[in-house]
Amino acid sequence: MADNSPTFDRRLSGPNEVFGEDGKPFSHYGAVLEEMGRMGAGEWGRRVGLAHERLLGVQRDLGIPDREDKTYPTDYVPRLVPAVGWEVLERGLTQRMLAINEWLRRLEMGKDEVVPGEILSSSTLYDGSIPTRFGGVPNRQMGFDVVAVEGDGAGGWEYLIIEDNAKMPVGIEPMHLLRATTAEVLPEAYAALDVRPLDGLMGRFGEVLRAVSPRQDPTIAVLSTGHEDQYFLDHNLFAHEHGAILAGRGDVELDRNGFLVHKESGRRIDVIYERIEDGRIYDDLPGLIESQASGKVEAVFAPNLGIADDKGVYPFIPEMIRTYLGEEPVLQNLRTYSLAIEEDKNYVMDHFDELVVKSRSGWGGKGVLIAPEETEEAIGEFRAGVEENPVEFVAQDPIDFSTHVLCETGEAGGDFVLKDSYADYRIHALAPDEQTVWVVPGAMTRVAARGSRLVNVSSGGVTKDTWVLR
Repeated sequence: MADNSPTFDRRLSGPNEVFGEDGKPFSHYGAVLEEMGRMGAGEWGRRVGLAHERLLGVQRDLGIPDREDKTYPTDYVPRLVPAVGWEVLERGLTQRMLAINEWLRRLEMGKDEVVPGEILSSSTLYDGSIPTRFGGVPNRQMGFDVVAVEGDGAGGWEYLIIEDNAKMPVGIEPMHLLRATTAEVLPEAYAALDVRPLDGLMGRFGEVLRAVSPRQDPTIAVLSTGHEDQYFLDHNLFAHEHGAILAGRGDVELDRNGFLVHKESGRRIDVIYERIEDGRIYDDLPGLIESQASGKVEAVFAPNLGIADDKGVYPFIPEMIRTYLGEEPVLQNLRTYSLAIEEDKNYVMDHFDELVVKSRSGWGGKGVLIAPEETEEAIGEFRAGVEENPVEFVAQDPIDFSTHVLCETGEAGGDFVLKDSYADYRIHALAPDEQTVWVVPGAMTRVAARGSRLVNVSSGGVTKDTWVLR
């Protein structure tokens, strides 16, 4: 590499995906590091600044002022996935989504054979008293959170599923923007590495969502909480790309016949793409659940679909694969203890300060305790909440998953350092019909603040592009 190349600062115990134990970079990262070396810290900083300005330009074009920076915090050193690793991920996530959708179909019919009744009855994400209509393809968009650990698998890595996200998973729109900007920051490396394109991601995403409705050209509404939402840029981008209505929760109503209508335009809404984090549109509009159940309006995230998000359901997904597909899981879960089960609860309470404890309905890094990283006071407070309602929690053994790098430059452009930080993948899969799953050939990699294992942007993490190599 050139003399201007960044140096590597390793401080964490997790295996690094860019540099080996001897401090030398892995060969497939050569093109990236060599281009960084040729440009040096000053030019790198200039290109990163231009990339951020481009993202601000996108939000300006959508009517969002600069004072409300809705862009994602981003690191522009891409994560690379060799073809052999991606083949395993693609096969495993396709299998997983097919099995989850079959389970949801059976759950709607009252024929679930896999998940214990006490898990369903204790879930805050499932209400058995309301009508449930998932349809032939219950879940058309899923985000899977995956980590890599050293192993005997593809390229020396084993991939583990840590969470399944069926309810409003974030990542499609950011992937679209990350790819455009990262390829501009590192154009030579992008060309040299023969990166798989995202295959018209936004267009295919729109096709999948329009397929929710039987109408030939349905009207889609993106329901958002508005400017205060950290993902408001995503909502705007999707609405702009697909000619959808962008509406607040107070901008829609049910007419006298039970159809959903956009108040300002008077247009009938055929498909709801709900992106409301706190509460649900169904809480605001009595009767909307019945309208969705009767087919007067379609919902990408139907009432009760959140049960597939429930971390209490997660331990049973491998058995769904065996039961409904007749296959062994390609990708494994982490060992998970359900506090709804007495034996597991006793173990967790006896080993509380050794475990990662999660709320079953938590999201965005909320309701998570990584006990080995916390103070005694924080552990005690969290434990008290668990003791009040143990059935709402699960626990997992902490693992030393892989790290990637965060690039830092000094103010004068002198320092040029890559620092190791824990990272996961948010990989999206789309289902246009009952038998088809398209795993998007890329990911929104999320990198934790250094020293933390919480990768969520809301917990201080940053995003980066993921390049799948042919």
